[in-house]
Amino acid sequence: MKRPSLKKSRGAVCRVGLSLTGALGLYIAILAYPQPAFAYRLHYRQFDIWSDRPIDDPISAVLDDATRRLQTSILYTPEQRFHVFICNTRWRLQLYGIFHPRVGGIVIAPLTSNIYLREADIARNRIIPPVAGPMLDAKERPLAYYITHEATHVMQGRAFGRFFALIHPAWLNEGYADLVGKGGDFDLRDNLARYQAHDPLMDVARSGLYRRYHLEVAWMLEHDAVPLRMLYAHPPAEKKLLARLAKVRLP
Repeated sequence: MKRPSLKKSRGAVCRVGLSLTGALGLYIAILAYPQPAFAYRLHYRQFDIWSDRPIDDPISAVLDDATRRLQTSILYTPEQRFHVFICNTRWRLQLYGIFHPRVGGIVIAPLTSNIYLREADIARNRIIPPVAGPMLDAKERPLAYYITHEATHVMQGRAFGRFFALIHPAWLNEGYADLVGKGGDFDLRDNLARYQAHDPLMDVARSGLYRRYHLEVAWMLEHDAVPLRMLYAHPPAEKKLLARLAKVRLP
């Protein structure tokens, strides 16, 4: 039997490599320029909103609330713009959410600063959760929270570099986005007590909530008064920070 030549084998490998590179490039282009897949657009203040369904009028109140929350961050400036895409259909959420069908919102840094959200009930200022039943911390996480949380990731990228999510720890990135997203709706003392009591809500992996990360960031910014940019420049080891939080007693 005649064996394929080494030259032909290398050519086949090159063709496969080129095909994969082309497919990856196409996917990145789809993520970066999704506008053709969304039929409805609305511009309001600093936000450009796209959706695959008509955008309800109450979106202005939702965006006003998101702006209020964003203004609590030192990273916020009124000149910044935010591009939000609401993926009401499942296939769009999977495509633009990097195949995470349960995600509430996502910014795929460093590839793009676009904000992708799951199906939303704009009139009620809420996202539609991926599973039936009550959503954890629904009161503290309306639709405005998700917009603000992801917009904070956009601001983090602009302030600390597009690779911020790869360079800095998740507890800092997500904890700060949760802090800004909740717009002050967070009880430091209560959540510290929950962490020390091993409340399941403070377990990020089990609950899917960023309460513990929020507590860590709030402690550094509010209790220890560490400026945000200094915290990003020199974040403490999370293990040591958690050990400290486990023992501290507030007056």
